[in-house]
Amino acid sequence: MKTHVLIAAFLLFMTSQAIGQTLYITDRINATFRSGAGTEFNIIKSLPSGSRVELMEEGDRWSRVITSDGEEGWVLKQWLTPTPTQAILLTRLRTAHENLKSTTDMLKKRAERLSSENTRLKKELAASEQNATNAKEAFTTLKEKSSNFLQLEEDYRETRNQLDNLSKKSDLLNDRLARKNMVWFLAGAGVLLVGYLMGSSSRKKRSSFY
Repeated sequence: MKTHVLIAAFLLFMTSQAIGQTLYITDRINATFRSGAGTEFNIIKSLPSGSRVELMEEGDRWSRVITSDGEEGWVLKQWLTPTPTQAILLTRLRTAHENLKSTTDMLKKRAERLSSENTRLKKELAASEQNATNAKEAFTTLKEKSSNFLQLEEDYRETRNQLDNLSKKSDLLNDRLARKNMVWFLAGAGVLLVGYLMGSSSRKKRSSFY
């Protein structure tokens, strides 16, 4: 007795779990959607394969369902399946494929943009490296020229100092030479004067003798 009660409770539990479940019309059939649980009831319409319905009540042969547009009716239980039909699966696969293709195209375009950006950045990097090399070479040349200029300036100052010293020495030598010339001039003048005086004295002595 207890075993039968447990079995009945389990079946009731399984049935209640099925209520509200989403079901689908099986493949390759258009199921009749009737106003009651029997062929004697009016046909509301036909439900094509893959139609999605919600289970409201499950009988031995007929199940009460609600369509996706809110209509309520009865369908033979054998035409209902909990798994999507191949047509639905194919549609889902097609949708997934289109989404994947769209995502792939988007990623491809993004990759192309990134590749173009990478190429541009490589060119800019190469140009920057060339500019850095040119700047380094210019700096080295300027440094060498600056070093030569400083050396030339130092040589010029040293030569200038030597010229100034030589100029001073030349002035001193010219002054000494001028003094020596003056002495020689005075000495010569003295010699001439002495000679003149001696000559004059000699003529006077001769005149007095005669």
